[in-house]
Amino acid sequence: MSHPFRSLRRALPALLTLAALGTALPARGQATPSDGVLRAFQPTGEFSLQVNGQPDPKAQIFVNRNIPAYLILPGTGSPVLISPGATKVETIPPAKVVRQKDGSLDVLADAVLKPQGAFQLVGERVEMNAEGRKLSMGPKPPLLGLKKAADLKQHSPEYVVGAKAFVPNATSVAKLKKQAAPIRVVVYFGSWCPHCKEVLPHLLRVEDEIKGSKLQIDYYGLPRDFKDPEVQRLGIKEVPTAIVYRNGKEIGRITRNDWTAPEVALSILLGV
Repeated sequence: MSHPFRSLRRALPALLTLAALGTALPARGQATPSDGVLRAFQPTGEFSLQVNGQPDPKAQIFVNRNIPAYLILPGTGSPVLISPGATKVETIPPAKVVRQKDGSLDVLADAVLKPQGAFQLVGERVEMNAEGRKLSMGPKPPLLGLKKAADLKQHSPEYVVGAKAFVPNATSVAKLKKQAAPIRVVVYFGSWCPHCKEVLPHLLRVEDEIKGSKLQIDYYGLPRDFKDPEVQRLGIKEVPTAIVYRNGKEIGRITRNDWTAPEVALSILLGV
């Protein structure tokens, strides 16, 4: 799998060729309209940020894959815009970056961007200077081993966004809430896997809906190379794969198309 930043850098059209698209209408309560291009940046958990060689745990990173561009909100300092197609780095006045109701970020149309030079790709990291500080953006280490839903949501904001957007089948959710026997579901996934980020939020939303029930859901993160003892022991061939246990015995698995509506697949497996 190619490095996500390199993929964006190859993507076209570049930022400058899109500038003619104009501006968007202002959101409710927003006096100045959003820029017609620099808008709808979505949170991403692909990367983490270092500032002057130290991790920046408060940093937030957003991406617009259509431009393509990244928008970084460091823990301190101005927002930083990275345009892979032009290899350039710019800062934006903090007041000119607004958060929309869906959690995305827009840059206001009257924002004046300040050039900071070009970035460099050093191995898997994107190195740049901004406002006299050295910033380094690199792939976030994957989640490995046994985890809970909160770990996934903290690691990758895409899970949170996807869970909020998913509407589970109400009938299946009601049946799962009434499940009498204790059930354990173990989901084998890769935090590096784009498909997992698409479909695991469905189960995360279901888990939120059935809190207090007798269903326990755990998540097990696998490395990219699948070199984990659990893979061999259980014959995991793809991610995500969920194994459903009743009384400690496997009764079925949730795979492939099941993830479109995992609550339906789970209720069928349980016979409820």
